[in-house]
Amino acid sequence: MSSDRTAARTRLDPAARREQLLQIGARLFAEQPFEEVSIEEISSLAGVSRGLMYRYFATKRDLFRAVVQEAADRLVEPTAPDSDLPLEECLTAGLDAYISAFEANAALIRAAYAGAATADEEVRAIIAAQARGHEGNILATLTSMGAVETPRLRMAVRGWVLMCRMLVLDWLDTREITREELRDLCHRSLLALVDDELGPRARTDP
Repeated sequence: MSSDRTAARTRLDPAARREQLLQIGARLFAEQPFEEVSIEEISSLAGVSRGLMYRYFATKRDLFRAVVQEAADRLVEPTAPDSDLPLEECLTAGLDAYISAFEANAALIRAAYAGAATADEEVRAIIAAQARGHEGNILATLTSMGAVETPRLRMAVRGWVLMCRMLVLDWLDTREITREELRDLCHRSLLALVDDELGPRARTDP
């Protein structure tokens, strides 16, 4: 391993060290297949011994699961829509927060969704729970504005959440359209999908 891939050893408190290992792991998992990432490389980049690394994560798989959980945690709560706003403003603000969260945590999120294709049931469960969190936030917003929660509405919102995830991930890599165009595409797609279920309050212009 080349010397420029080895960090000088520094003392960090446990929370900071765990965050450092998560960030390094996220970057490596985003850049390489899981099988090619080694504990030795992670510990070398962090400037810690393998023994110290194992105090935080017993296995590479445990670190990967923690990376996925961290990505999920950083996406759901900060992007919950504000249902006190009119629907148009609510969706715009929520989507802005969602895209910003992807940009700010790009390595974590790329690593997490690369893991969606693995056979790890725990990883898939974390990602599914994150999607359900977004689905629940959107449904709560729509029903607070008069929409009736039906199987059709739930399915429409579920599909929209998955579509937005893929669009934003693709946009991070390609930047083929502007951020505003991406937000508008997601925004208008949801309105088109749920139009029949929207109540009078949601249809009222601000």
